[in-house]
Amino acid sequence: MAKDQFTEQLEAYSRWKEDIISHIKAYREWLSEHDMSTPEDDLRMYEILDALDSDHITIGFAAEFSRGKTELINSIFFANYQRRLLPSSAGRTTMCPTELFYDAKAEKPYIRMLPIETRLEDTSISEYKQDANNWINTDLDVDSPEHMVEAFKEIVKTKSVPVESAIQLELYSTEEFE
Repeated sequence: MAKDQFTEQLEAYSRWKEDIISHIKAYREWLSEHDMSTPEDDLRMYEILDALDSDHITIGFAAEFSRGKTELINSIFFANYQRRLLPSSAGRTTMCPTELFYDAKAEKPYIRMLPIETRLEDTSISEYKQDANNWINTDLDVDSPEHMVEAFKEIVKTKSVPVESAIQLELYSTEEFE
């Protein structure tokens, strides 16, 4: 199956990186033990190890609404749960940029979302990423598909606001309804 092959390839890539890191560290240690190390070599190996350690794969999905992005993400990343985890329905499911990522440094899996009110500020998503306090975190229990489904519902939650606020948030246009 495609999902098994995809997972296997990601795991093989991860193992390859771990092997390369291990070999570079062993080589650096060997050079040091034999007094063959130079500051330039040390710096270059540090840079290589840092690049390998911070390396990650990013997969982006972009399309108009109702084109099956959520279904595709469910089938690629959550197929082993044997059910849809991300909410998907006809129409505009998510109106804000949504990122799903694996955070190996976190204590436990979570969903991280920006409050809709951040649309009122002239701040980029990159800037928001610099401060974890800007985000709302929802924990994920990866051992329970039922809990994951409930947690992922947070992504599509609707917040009712007065028309004036919706216009300020650029989520409502009087022209759409004339």
